[in-house]
Amino acid sequence: MKRVGLVLLMVAIALMLGGNALAQGCSKATFHGDYGFTVNGTINPGGLGGGPAPAIYIAGVQMIHADGDGNLKDIEAIVIDGTPLVDAPPSYFSEHIGTYTVNSNCTGLAFLTNVPFGGVNFITLSFVMDAGSKQVRMLGVPPFDSGGTPRTVTSVGEKVEQ
Repeated sequence: MKRVGLVLLMVAIALMLGGNALAQGCSKATFHGDYGFTVNGTINPGGLGGGPAPAIYIAGVQMIHADGDGNLKDIEAIVIDGTPLVDAPPSYFSEHIGTYTVNSNCTGLAFLTNVPFGGVNFITLSFVMDAGSKQVRMLGVPPFDSGGTPRTVTSVGEKVEQ
């Protein structure tokens, strides 16, 4: 019986320590460093009730640098329905800059603009991250871009250890 009590005490302590780490929460400083993402989704040209247009598929890779103070730099290679978004071999990458906010519950919002086009094209992303800043999951949200075409795009990023 004493062993069961000891095991329960150890489990309770472990849960309290885990809960304490979560209670510390997140801030802009939690989101810092380089993160590699895999991007997947669809553009929905029919939109909400706009007609039966077929979905257009999106896939890509992305590297985001978060400075821990609310600023982002992004480089990404995106393919839309099999065609590179940036058709400039050998790179195929486009660059973005932006800002982000992080709530204490480890959710946040990022806003990226396209560097080569003078900020004409942009994307808004909602995200969640773990308190240890090892993983970030993002979702494109309205306003989707300068064209406003509805889309369903998600990405999962892992911190790149150097």
